[in-house]
Amino acid sequence: MLDHARAGVRPAHVAGKSRSPEPDSIHTAEATDTSGSDGRLNRRLINRVVHLSKHCGYGNGNVHVAVDLACVQAKAGLDVAFISGGGTFEGLLARHGVLHLKIEQDQRKPFSLLKAAYSIARLSNRFKPDIFHAHMMGAAVSGYLASKVTGVPLVTTVHNSFDRHSVLMRLGHRVVAVSTAEKQHLLRQGYRSDQVDVVLNAPLNSPRHDRAVIGTGVTLQSPSILAICGLHRRKGLFDLITACAAVFRDLPEWRLYIAGEGPDRESLEEQARSIGVADRISFLGFVPDPRGLLQQCDLFVLASYADPCSLVIGEARGAGCAIVATAVGGTPEMLEFGRKGRLVSPGKPDDLAAELRSLMTDPIARAELRQASLQGSELFDVHRLAADYERVYQRAVLIKSFGRQIGQRSITSLET
Repeated sequence: MLDHARAGVRPAHVAGKSRSPEPDSIHTAEATDTSGSDGRLNRRLINRVVHLSKHCGYGNGNVHVAVDLACVQAKAGLDVAFISGGGTFEGLLARHGVLHLKIEQDQRKPFSLLKAAYSIARLSNRFKPDIFHAHMMGAAVSGYLASKVTGVPLVTTVHNSFDRHSVLMRLGHRVVAVSTAEKQHLLRQGYRSDQVDVVLNAPLNSPRHDRAVIGTGVTLQSPSILAICGLHRRKGLFDLITACAAVFRDLPEWRLYIAGEGPDRESLEEQARSIGVADRISFLGFVPDPRGLLQQCDLFVLASYADPCSLVIGEARGAGCAIVATAVGGTPEMLEFGRKGRLVSPGKPDDLAAELRSLMTDPIARAELRQASLQGSELFDVHRLAADYERVYQRAVLIKSFGRQIGQRSITSLET
């Protein structure tokens, strides 16, 4: 737990279907476990971490990963600071012993990034971090500038490679792709292969969710299809509604529930009305803890056009859902290339409708898919996430300290 006095700063808030190549990610079973017998992270190289994010609010997968990681690291005994523009998770961070400092980092405001870099560098003189870890693009810029001044290595995680500004994440000494498919995408964009590591996202046992309380206050009628995502075109919800309209004619007992908020909600509701299925579709709005919904649904669907490594796929597998998803980004890897869920091509509602129909009319197939989905879902536990990032941090420190050749040899000796 972070000693605020020793850090020398005042906290802003303290309370107390095609088969893809097999993954080459850092989370594979052969990877060396750097956790000690008491569950604490190996601290030979890493004692203090500073996370950098534009904000720390609900409803953003980048933030959810960063907050989970910071809290788990603090519980494991590291000193952890979280620098952001603030948000709903400030209290959660404080309860887990993470120091939160409110500093704006907005890539649309260059002067704010310079101010942030100055503030981060000043903090570093007292906090003495081993790593800066940037989770958003503005944070990568301010972290890079602070790194140049302080010599602290910068790790960046590319959560949204489809965003044109994601090129800024190349500023990291180590760059994390959130799936093997994403790593290949980054390499095609010109990233160096020896700079990029792969760490799959992992939402299970998240500090954001109270383990003792699973409930949303919403009861799903059965049988039901569930989608949880932002309501914008990248998530393919227009295709999902079209597909459901095609199958609901013959299967009138089924309903579709959509949880999430976003700019396309009115358009989606209008689509449902215009094709005559508005009475079969419920829009639930944003649900902070999806576990209660996932445990109730008969089918979970993610129809995205792009998804580097969707947290909700990991959550759906942890709940033992029968999953249908589009084969984009890291989704095939997360579903073991069709062994843990059905994969369809994006942007093809007819194909999606056919896959849905086959499962909606076959309860045995759904039960088998639920069992397959749950098996091996411990891969998506946040403690695996923390251990994988520990290795990334070690690589960054060794290479920054000793140069690429010596650092790589040192990494090999640590991991064997």
